[in-house]
Amino acid sequence: MNSSGKGARVVVTGLGPVSPIGIGKEAFFHALKTGVNGTVPLSKIDTQRFERKYGCEVKGTIAEWVADFDAFAESGTPSHFALAATGLALADAGIERAAIAGKRVNCYFGTTYGESNLIDDMVTAMAQSQPGRHASLGRTFASEISRDVARSIGSTGEAVTIGNACSASNAALIFGYEAIQAGDCELAICGGSDAVYKATFATFHRLGSMTDKDCTPFNAGRKGVLTSEGGSALVLESYERAIRRGAHIYAEVLGFAMNCDADHMVRLNHHSVGDCMKAALANACVPPGTVGYICAHGTGTAANDSNEYKAIEAVFGHSPPPVSSIKSMMGHSMGAAAGFGAIACMLALSEGLPPTINVSEQDPEIPIDVVCEGFRAGKVDVVINNAFAFGGNNSILVFGNLK
Repeated sequence: MNSSGKGARVVVTGLGPVSPIGIGKEAFFHALKTGVNGTVPLSKIDTQRFERKYGCEVKGTIAEWVADFDAFAESGTPSHFALAATGLALADAGIERAAIAGKRVNCYFGTTYGESNLIDDMVTAMAQSQPGRHASLGRTFASEISRDVARSIGSTGEAVTIGNACSASNAALIFGYEAIQAGDCELAICGGSDAVYKATFATFHRLGSMTDKDCTPFNAGRKGVLTSEGGSALVLESYERAIRRGAHIYAEVLGFAMNCDADHMVRLNHHSVGDCMKAALANACVPPGTVGYICAHGTGTAANDSNEYKAIEAVFGHSPPPVSSIKSMMGHSMGAAAGFGAIACMLALSEGLPPTINVSEQDPEIPIDVVCEGFRAGKVDVVINNAFAFGGNNSILVFGNLK
């Protein structure tokens, strides 16, 4: 998927990260620049029967970040993350809720498991025969996430939840980009959310692709994924609307591509991923040589990082742009991950490149410029945000400084 032709210009005007390493743009950017490691012993799920015990969790009470929390108290944690991220993104964009209530603002959110904690509650209630606990069934649908966001701002636009797992929030941003380009709306809130969930943890554990503690993308001897959680949201606007209201513009969305490997369920097909990157650059009308940074999917598994490198080399040759993986700091937040990557891209375009931490010895089979010495100051003009998911669902976005 990569639409032909160009409509309205689309820009990013608001950032809303709710992450294990920081809540809000300032805290998140500070964590990225200083290389904060968000790894902790997991407390939100019972890991007693598992060999692995670590992950990344959002700290604190999320209610303080959600406007009118009582109205959404029965929603699941992923919805609460999305609501908090939306509030932060709108505030960062300088948009009052009252100004958009009743207006056509489209809401697109990605997820892997949807309202996972409510599903856990329901299963526990059924197993223990607890009357009344089944009432949460109607709120377990993944569609609740985008619907809750739309309801919280009084939007009459589209409310779409995208279940493309780890590439879902890039897909959500693409949906918003296309809607604005087509003139369907002038404003869209896009992102993703997922909570730490026993099924996610067990899946990666069973696959043997979970690290024992730290996530170490591109490192020799890397051991795998570190599960995480959070909510990411970005405000997309038409360029004309943003200029009209005097908004701060972080970047322009230059283009995108999506495809499916139609191959292995969990292993990246580097040929397909390379094709997706080439298509994204073509859609953005950007030559490979102008790209200054790649925010890698970089999960820390041996196969993922190796295949992502092969795809990058196929597109850029032997001198690709600098690459880093923020999952080294905050783990893999599933449906929210690509949204966090997009927010990190805004830092790259304005200040410099976030590092990949925990790299003690770069894999000699991945001979690229991995940013691992710490934050690399100096903004770039064009960036790529990679996102890949089980099932071979790839989505890639290209952002650039406004020209």
